[in-house]
Amino acid sequence: MINITANALLNSKEEPNSLTVHGSIITYRADDSVTLSKAEPQGVVEEILILDLKVVQGSGPMKGTPKPFHYLNTDANASIFGKVSICYGADQELTIDVESIG
Repeated sequence: MINITANALLNSKEEPNSLTVHGSIITYRADDSVTLSKAEPQGVVEEILILDLKVVQGSGPMKGTPKPFHYLNTDANASIFGKVSICYGADQELTIDVESIG
């Protein structure tokens, strides 16, 4: 994995509040697929949401291709998160601040 970008937005204008995490990662193969899910267990700091980004390698030709990912949290605790940590690859992670829109 070469490059990853992400944003985390908290929408507190509507009920229930929602936390949306979206971005993209450049993968090695054109037919690679990407999933983003809540990590289990979460860390000890309740204000940081930990997500796992998994890339399933395809068998197509080598070509750096951006693959989008998306995660939506509409649980009652969505508004407690101030940061999101996305874990990907071998011991790599990206931590971003949550931006509030509302």
